[in-house]
Amino acid sequence: MKPSQIKKFQEQQRRFSDGVGKRIQKLSQLWDAINKAPDGQLIELEDMILEAHKLAGTATTLGFIDLGERGRDIEILLRPFLENKQLPKNDPIIEEIVSSLASVATIEPKRPEDMTYGEVTLLHEEGRSKQLVYVAADNLDDTKDMVEQLEFIDYEVLSFDNANDLKDALSNESPSVMIVDINEFDLLDEISKFWRKESGIPLVVLCASECWESRLHAARAGAFAFFQKPVEHDDILGVFDSLWESNSAQYRVLIVEDERMIAEHYSVVLQGAGMKTAILDDTEHLLDELGEFHPDLVLMDLYMPNYSGVEAASVIRQHNAHTNLPIVYLSGETDLKMQMQALQVGADDFLTKPINDLHLTQAVSIRAKRFRQLSALMDRDSLTGLLNHSNLKVALERELSRAKRHNSPVSFVMIDIDHFKSINDKYGHPVGDKVIKGVARLLNYRFRKTDTAARYGGEEFALILPDTPADIALRLIDEFRITFAKTPFSNGPETFFATLSAGIATFPEFQSIESIIEAADSSLYLAKEKGRNRVVTHVELDLDDDESQKNSA
Repeated sequence: MKPSQIKKFQEQQRRFSDGVGKRIQKLSQLWDAINKAPDGQLIELEDMILEAHKLAGTATTLGFIDLGERGRDIEILLRPFLENKQLPKNDPIIEEIVSSLASVATIEPKRPEDMTYGEVTLLHEEGRSKQLVYVAADNLDDTKDMVEQLEFIDYEVLSFDNANDLKDALSNESPSVMIVDINEFDLLDEISKFWRKESGIPLVVLCASECWESRLHAARAGAFAFFQKPVEHDDILGVFDSLWESNSAQYRVLIVEDERMIAEHYSVVLQGAGMKTAILDDTEHLLDELGEFHPDLVLMDLYMPNYSGVEAASVIRQHNAHTNLPIVYLSGETDLKMQMQALQVGADDFLTKPINDLHLTQAVSIRAKRFRQLSALMDRDSLTGLLNHSNLKVALERELSRAKRHNSPVSFVMIDIDHFKSINDKYGHPVGDKVIKGVARLLNYRFRKTDTAARYGGEEFALILPDTPADIALRLIDEFRITFAKTPFSNGPETFFATLSAGIATFPEFQSIESIIEAADSSLYLAKEKGRNRVVTHVELDLDDDESQKNSA
């Protein structure tokens, strides 16, 4: 765990410890009530099963293992009585367990550092202005062009020609990705002695041979990707795109759990892995929360007061908008028959409490990633992965509505690749596609997660910049333009460069979707009229109109 997570975990343990006496008291009271209840009155039995279930899940998750096991034992012992509609009056085994709860609660919980099984490494580390890439090679001259390409796109690259120097660097700082360029396997074998796949650092292997044995060797070393040399730089960048999407995407997880403390723990764990979370302890407002939060996955307890997870999942599936939304149950239920019944209503997975942090984050991220990929097939441009034209307008309408509510600026940008037809005519459409993907890649890398990039059509792109006035947008887009102009593209042995033009319009000067798009498009047209490879805002557009009126007067 990270220091901040450890601190939060310790606070959760303290809060649980402070309140555990009331939990035990409630279980004891329910047990007394069951022993005094008339035959056929099952309400106290149902309540006690739910309280034991909550104790088992929360206590075990927070490191109170022995207490959690006692809670689970009570739940398992009581369920057959409920199924048979009988009361376990004066059952000696249950009586003994309930009586032992107070003493078991005094056992020291496990330390936070003993409760985790690994850390999730994000491709984009917070606080780092550039992605860090390590390149190790038999011959660094072979990697010179690739390193220059990465640096043009603003990656920070450190190169190593031996395993010992790489080992020292890894002990000081972890990169976002590691590339190993080899002709023989000696260097990769040396690196494999100290680097492990579990480190979370993706490994890309470039090799002179593409035979089965070479690929197998790389796979056994834990390689994320393998390429035969010479390799197109665009293929390497495509791997980076994939890593960016899977690791830096901020998946949104809705946690539906009536036990607030355990929900907060899951929230801390998932947030530590770069996800955004929301907690809901009342399923009655579930549909409203789905509409507001737009989760990529719902993580839901199976047993809750008033409503079960199965019932909640059934309601979710009644709505076409949520047909493909992943639902993952997280429960202490270990009966396989019960798990299968729960999954039949449309849930996607069943995770059993307690679950370690790494398993939880991996299970959630895998499902959320799949959901994003399915959504992308419908919402995104197939070549670039950016939003398509129609979904751009939906996003722009949403941002303008938010800006009106909060009285904040929004800049809308239209971007066009200069002389793109000439690029296609000279180098062919496959190379033209590389240039289009180059713009998309840079848009994804250079701008915030809260910004929205789209392929407007052909060689045109659009960008929504929330909370960004025109002057700041101008600086950001001009920096983007300059960086793109320095980015080399290859056509076999030949290298060429491309430029782009952009136009900016800003809310509140333009209030509607139609007016802000039209103003940005007019600004882009003016940028092209002025010679291309430049950025124009709606302010210049107004000045240009004033100048035209003066000249015609």
